Amino acid sequence: MSQAFDQAELLARVDNDWDFLAETVQMLESDGPATLAEIRRLAAAGDAPGVGRAAHALKGMISNFCAPPASAAALAVEQIGKAGELATAPAAIDALEASLTVLIADLSDLLATRT
Repeated sequence: MSQAFDQAELLARVDNDWDFLAETVQMLESDGPATLAEIRRLAAAGDAPGVGRAAHALKGMISNFCAPPASAAALAVEQIGKAGELATAPAAIDALEASLTVLIADLSDLLATRT
């Protein structure tokens, strides 16, 4: 079982609708990395409020998948942005990227068991 998300909770949340789950995973696969790239761009530009807003949006996407590790990583980046402490942002963004990558891979693996 994946440590990246709670499979039972996720399936209950989507009412065991595997087609809907596949659609939402596809959205995360495209929008998640794009938002992460935007977070990196904003951090490099010194836009702490923008980092906070973008990380909040990504946290919202991630929260749909019952994924505490990735949600916590996104929250950490959001808080860094809101606090204006961008010196710590690169490591936190790297941790968020790693969590998001694992989450997407594990969700894809779950979907592959249904085909």
